[in-house]
Parts: sequence; C-alpha cells; structure tokens
Amino acid sequence: MTDSFSQRLTDEEIQAIDDQTDQITEGDFTEGTLDEPERGDFGAGRSGAAQYSNAKKLFRDYDLDIKNHYRTEAGQNSPFGNVSYRLLTNAGSGFSFHEDGINRENLQTVVSGRSVEALGKQIERNRDAAQDEMVPAKLIKCFNGDYVVDCDKGDIIFRADNIKFLAKGTSDTNDGDIHLQANKNIFMDAPEVRIVGSNLRLTARRAFTISGKVSGGIVAGLLSMASSDDFAAVQITKKMTDLIKALKVD
Repeated sequence: MTDSFSQRLTDEEIQAIDDQTDQITEGDFTEGTLDEPERGDFGAGRSGAAQYSNAKKLFRDYDLDIKNHYRTEAGQNSPFGNVSYRLLTNAGSGFSFHEDGINRENLQTVVSGRSVEALGKQIERNRDAAQDEMVPAKLIKCFNGDYVVDCDKGDIIFRADNIKFLAKGTSDTNDGDIHLQANKNIFMDAPEVRIVGSNLRLTARRAFTISGKVSGGIVAGLLSMASSDDFAAVQITKKMTDLIKALKVD
C-alpha cells in the first residue's frame, strides 16, 4: 500500500514532503538569514553563558525519533536547560542530559518504579581485616558540591561487613563534623562501645543515668562533681529541706 501510494507522487512532491518532515523534526533554519551569535558577544560567567545558550536556540538543530514504546530527542528547551539528549518511555520514566553553560551538562533521571543495581560479582577481594584497602564495586566521587539522599516516606538502610563514616574536613574551615540528629531515639547496641575524644561532654536536658550491671567506675586525674542551684531539682530539694526544718520539733 505504501509503495502504490508513493508511485502516484512525483519526485518533486516526495522531496517536498521530506523537507517538511525535516523542518518539523530538526527545526526551520535557513543559513545566512541571521548572524549566528558567538560566545565572545556575551559577558563572561554563567549569566553570559545562559544568554549565549538562549541566542543559539535560533540556530539549533532539533532531533526527534519516536518509537512505539519510547522516544529520543535532543535540542529542545526545558526548565532544566536545553536538552543535549533525552530518552523518554511511555510509562513516564527517562533520563536526560541538559546544558548548564559552556561544556557543562546536568543529568536528570526519573524512574516511576524501582531502581536496582547488582554489582561486583566478578570482583575478587581477599578480606583479612577491616582495615584492608577498599576495592570499590561502586564509587561516587563528588569533586564539588554536596551529596544528598532524601527519602520522603521510607528508611535509609546501610548493611555491610563494616560501616565507616569519615569526615575529612579541617577545623580551620569549620568542617570535619559528623552530626546525628533524631526526632525520637538514637540507639546503639554492640558488645563493646568506645567513645574517644580530647574533650567529652554529655548533657541531659532533663535527666541522665549511668549504670553498670556488674561493675562501674569513673577515673580522672582531677574529678569534681557539683550541683547547681540553676537546676530545678535542686530547688525542689531545698524547699523540702526547709519544710522539714520548719516541722522539726526542738
């Protein structure tokens, strides 16, 4: 049916249809109608790069390839930046690279369901101690910027032979901290727990308990223990003592 239809068209008509298709899928640009912008025509920095990128839209070739279950495209504009390459499925998943200045691109990935990776099946690692040199099956390196994992309705679970958190910043830049904050409980359970530091401070806003079921001890070169009148419990004790004295019979 397609062959019989094409046989009824002249070569000029077939070429005209092909030209119209190219205009739809690749953009309608006639070379020489406008002066193509140069990077030097715009200011330095990201703002100039954005202006240059917007000006280049008039001279952009658009790519579009539509299949039954997915489509690929490039050159289109988007809220994330001009599309360098984008793959979209009919189910709403996809990934894309977007321009973010000169020779810089961002990756956007959207998956409507689950993302699973199975790595390292052919990696050989002889484990003798936890301090052995690491053999990465997956490595994420951030040269600049932050690494953020945000779960709206779910948990973050780390499961491994050993888990290490290392903050390698330095105090002169106010970096190098590990901060744990919870709205309810922080629970640690291990056969042996050690906390080592140049200074150790434990503060309880209400009450604290240190107990040992078998034995316990506090050792210090200089040990001082004091109660403060600023604490509410001391005020209550003082009132009870005054009441006892007032009721005491001479």
